[in-house]
Amino acid sequence: MKLYGSSTSPFVRRLRVFLSGLDHEFININIYEEEGRSILKSINPALKIPMLVDGEKVIFDSRIIFQHLNQAYVKDAWTINDDNNLTLINAANDSYVELFLLEKSGIDTSQDALFFNLQHERIQSTLDVLNTSASQGSFDTWNFASISLFCLIDWALFRSLNTFDAYPHLYTFYQNNLDRPIVKSTDPRD
Repeated sequence: MKLYGSSTSPFVRRLRVFLSGLDHEFININIYEEEGRSILKSINPALKIPMLVDGEKVIFDSRIIFQHLNQAYVKDAWTINDDNNLTLINAANDSYVELFLLEKSGIDTSQDALFFNLQHERIQSTLDVLNTSASQGSFDTWNFASISLFCLIDWALFRSLNTFDAYPHLYTFYQNNLDRPIVKSTDPRD
């Protein structure tokens, strides 16, 4: 089994953490350089990471990769609440990534424009709900939803997109999971 992606991607990192203990190879590619772009194009027509090759199966999206891994190998309990939380985490993560890429492209995302405003609103709305969920213990179990939340928070901090001062329960959750060995070994800063 081979997981392709970037060591800095929060969508890839969540799978690297989830895959700990399962036999796999992580192939770190830079999708902005010619060699990495060539690998990406040869495997995933959506031109996105992560992507998983498991035998003859090629899977293109982190959520679908998780579902495959969980059904085939891990078999963790997964609830509708976990699915809803993952949807919120993905929404915030997608908005953060889009804003980050726009900023890297020299576009000021703080200007008053519909697309930017919608992304900022989505981030605030989802983080408000996730903060409440964290205060109610929704992420006390280390499963794919909590792993994904951790990776979202850490990536936003790593990219200086948020301080999480307004979300104390999310920040406490983050702090409580910083010392996990798999978290340390997948840190995008290294």
